[in-house]
Amino acid sequence: MPSPTALPARDGRLRSFLAAPVRPQTYLNLAFGVLAFPLGLVYLVSVTVGLGLGVGLSVVLVGLPLLAAVVAGSLVAAAFERRLTAWLLGVDVPPGPAPAGDGRWERLRALATEPGTYAPLLYLPLKFVAGAVALVVVMNALVTGVALLSVPLHYGEPGLYVGLVTDRPVELHPALHFGWNRLLVGFEAVVTIEAWRIRTLPGALVVAGVGALLLLVGLAFTNWLAGAYGRLTARLLARTYDPVSLLGDD
Repeated sequence: MPSPTALPARDGRLRSFLAAPVRPQTYLNLAFGVLAFPLGLVYLVSVTVGLGLGVGLSVVLVGLPLLAAVVAGSLVAAAFERRLTAWLLGVDVPPGPAPAGDGRWERLRALATEPGTYAPLLYLPLKFVAGAVALVVVMNALVTGVALLSVPLHYGEPGLYVGLVTDRPVELHPALHFGWNRLLVGFEAVVTIEAWRIRTLPGALVVAGVGALLLLVGLAFTNWLAGAYGRLTARLLARTYDPVSLLGDD
């Protein structure tokens, strides 16, 4: 028997699942997921290429300024990500404290020895992973769900085929076997599915129901992914400095 506290929690999760399409935050999370892929691609290429060239050219001292530029650029990108996370996800990630020191060079030295300075080098490429997952969800679950929801509006249009078409027939082989008087008696059949066309309103409504469920699952996963990424942002960027804090008088 479930505990009294488990039932309200389960009901709350169910209400959150069903209310996902009418929550404004869902679409902010969706916008965050859509932006994550192009931003993550830029971050991944910039960090990997910059670090690779910087390490490779460090033997001739040219790579050291390049590595410093990559770290500085990652701090700028991290500052942008903090603001984007606060705006779209509602997760406030304050920057770390300003580097200690009286002059600019002392602050830069303190910045270079702070482990949080290099956290964006790990965080920024992870944005590409989150963006790729979000893109798969959007292109498969959400787009397919919306398409299936619209089937009742289009299934009866002349010249329009609404249904399932495969590149080759799908064969199913149901079988039933049982023993009888030391004999094995069985039944086997072959069911071939070449195409399935929706011709009736009940069939279209069934497909729309599947689309609604797929859409709910996609939106719920988008909300979960956005929440997980917001927590990751707060964890990795909580001690990174805002480059604006480096601007000051010597």
